[in-house]
Amino acid sequence: MSRSEGPHRSFLPIGNPFKMMMHKTSHLPSTVLTAFEKNLAERFRQLKPNNASDVITFSWMKSALGSISETLHDVRNLIVDLELPICSWDIKWVDIYLENSLNLLDFCSAYGTDIVRQRFGYVMLKCALLDLESDNPKKFMQASSSLHEWRQYQSCYDNSKLHECCDVIRKLEETLNLPKIKNIPKAKDLVRAMYGLKVQTMFIFSICVAAFSTSLRTLVDLQVPKQYLWQESFTDLQAVMNGEIKNVYASGEIFPLKELRLVDQNVKKLFPLLHDGLGEITQEVFDGYCTELRDSNEKFLSGLDDIKSEMDRFFKVVVDGRMALLDNFQQQQPRSGMQQQVRM
Repeated sequence: MSRSEGPHRSFLPIGNPFKMMMHKTSHLPSTVLTAFEKNLAERFRQLKPNNASDVITFSWMKSALGSISETLHDVRNLIVDLELPICSWDIKWVDIYLENSLNLLDFCSAYGTDIVRQRFGYVMLKCALLDLESDNPKKFMQASSSLHEWRQYQSCYDNSKLHECCDVIRKLEETLNLPKIKNIPKAKDLVRAMYGLKVQTMFIFSICVAAFSTSLRTLVDLQVPKQYLWQESFTDLQAVMNGEIKNVYASGEIFPLKELRLVDQNVKKLFPLLHDGLGEITQEVFDGYCTELRDSNEKFLSGLDDIKSEMDRFFKVVVDGRMALLDNFQQQQPRSGMQQQVRM
């Protein structure tokens, strides 16, 4: 998603109803907002890997997705603490929130579909390993073909749902520069919180996409103003993650995700032996290669299941937020002379 021809825009899931007016005023954040931003800063610090080998792992992705859910929860609490009821919202804010939360659901759907695609890759390797247990030479040729097809399958970006995930992130980027509308008390605190949530979501989504991608185009490079209390920890995290992903590609590897990279390395050890023969490799070493591939493939499947479960939980959090907003909307209509149109 990184585009060298222009700067990256930052994001706001409930939208930006106040046009980020903190850039033009000396508004100071409230106590509740300060607590929110400090919590967000700590989440970014906790996501920073201790070493380069842990830049993208299933464990990191699970924690990162969980951190977005925690921030969503904090935003809902912030709205309550600010005593900013739905009846004080402009109708545009509700439209924007529903539209952007729908984008989050679209991402979950597309990414979930790609997880299913990844599971098919696991099945391909499992079948190849079963063929390698046979004494039939034809089964060995089938295994060789399966390993080759697996690498082709994994590197085919256009046949995945990753491009749809990138489209969702692009839509979220486009929601920042909204028309300026009337300011109201406490609005700046809310918009600052939403801005933080959006930056967090865009960045983590982009890393999740990069995990299965073979291209740097999935990365984002977000520039955050210094007045945010979480700016330093976020910028540090983004630099580390994006930098190490670039290092992975520069080293000749094609998969940033550690567990997938390990599977690929084991495939590359086995494939030439099936194609050209064992040569000086003993049967014992060959069997060891098969065991390594089997173990790494099973760990990969386990990681996929963990991410699928975490994505399902995130989906539920977003849906619950939408339903809560709609319930409040029905009880206390936002200020507007226009007819509300809700995308469900």
